[in-house]
Amino acid sequence: MFLDEAIIGVKGGNGGNGVVGWRREKYVAKGGPDGGDGGQGGSVILEANRNTDTLSDFASRKMFEAQSGGNGSGSNKHGRNGEDLVLLVPPGTVAMLVRDDGSEDVLADLRVHGDRVVAAEGGRGGFGNAHFVSSTRQRPDFAELGEPGQECSLKLELKLVADIGIIGYPSVGKSTLISVISNARPKIAAYPFTTLIPNLGVVQVHDRRIVVCDVPGLIEGASEGKGLGMHFLKHIERTGVLVHMLDISRALQGDGKVNIDSLVDDYRAIRKELERYSPALAAKRELVVLNKNDLLAGDTLAIENTLAKKKIRVFSSLSAATRGNVDVFIESLLPIVLEEREERQNAEPTFDAGSASVLPVLRPQEQTEKMGAYRIEKLPDGSLYVRGKRLEQFTSMTNFQSPGALARFRDVLDRIGLARALKQSGLEEGTKVMIGTTDVTACL
Repeated sequence: MFLDEAIIGVKGGNGGNGVVGWRREKYVAKGGPDGGDGGQGGSVILEANRNTDTLSDFASRKMFEAQSGGNGSGSNKHGRNGEDLVLLVPPGTVAMLVRDDGSEDVLADLRVHGDRVVAAEGGRGGFGNAHFVSSTRQRPDFAELGEPGQECSLKLELKLVADIGIIGYPSVGKSTLISVISNARPKIAAYPFTTLIPNLGVVQVHDRRIVVCDVPGLIEGASEGKGLGMHFLKHIERTGVLVHMLDISRALQGDGKVNIDSLVDDYRAIRKELERYSPALAAKRELVVLNKNDLLAGDTLAIENTLAKKKIRVFSSLSAATRGNVDVFIESLLPIVLEEREERQNAEPTFDAGSASVLPVLRPQEQTEKMGAYRIEKLPDGSLYVRGKRLEQFTSMTNFQSPGALARFRDVLDRIGLARALKQSGLEEGTKVMIGTTDVTACL
């Protein structure tokens, strides 16, 4: 089954808990804390792999969680680290973070084989009590909990990467052409919309390979959702060159002559849909091909000259069904494909002024690893919400059931000035205080 969109949930593994342990050995006069640290939780990683060409693996299963880290143990034994979970996706997959309000932010664009991105990091393992030994704290009776792994929703969208994208009306011969020039075996039949999914084929030209994509037929109104075109137009956004196929049989009259105006109308209708969908797509290099020239008694030179006068330059005339002129067509494609590949590789990312109308808001407290970097927000209901990457991590790993851990928590809040800052922000008895997702009201 071909699937080019999927929404999944991913969660990094939780870190293992640190433990409270005490060294006790026969004939050893003095013991001491020896609780080991918990293991690191595994991360969820997306990786582009050329051996997969669909997102169908994500059709039935919607939640993916990496392995959690193991708990520490006595004798300073470290818990095992959780294994990473690697999800393989086709090259050309765009991963987007789906936020609670429904908005989406691009996480990564996995264009080529081997591209990787961490979608959800595993949690850090908690420290055992041996970690907290100091000159003033010789018998710590507490340990940290493991940090919860990151969790988020992802939208995966596949945009096929090909050198050539074949476009045109339904039943103009796109599938037939890709079947005779490549190893692809698409469904071919004498009715519109036979092709329901994009087909990828690899064409061997001398010692080089060209990747060709056959897109389901476009019709007028495709950019507005008519037919199948709207759903698959995205698959030709990344093609290097568009081969726009015109079907001579659609313009063939009863007297055996070709109605040039019909070919022009077909061409302009498809061009209009490309421009409506994406100006960048419409600006791609385009090669116009006349198909089914075997239906004509003579050659197509007169047709090509007439189309040229109407600013439609024909690149090649062929018959996909009989393979007439197909080999010459493929040979002439190679230098164009190589030229486009080089241009795409050398192209630098361009700044989109339209997407930068709002200045970015810098929130260093959400990225820095310093405990003292935080921000306090007062909500309409009077409660206080504290945000800070390191502080949130520390809070989530504190075992509030342990008196020693609670004392350490309060001591840290005093040292970083948070207790005083909360009072200045309106903290009173009974005021709800959240640090990240943890309610610490009863701990202050």
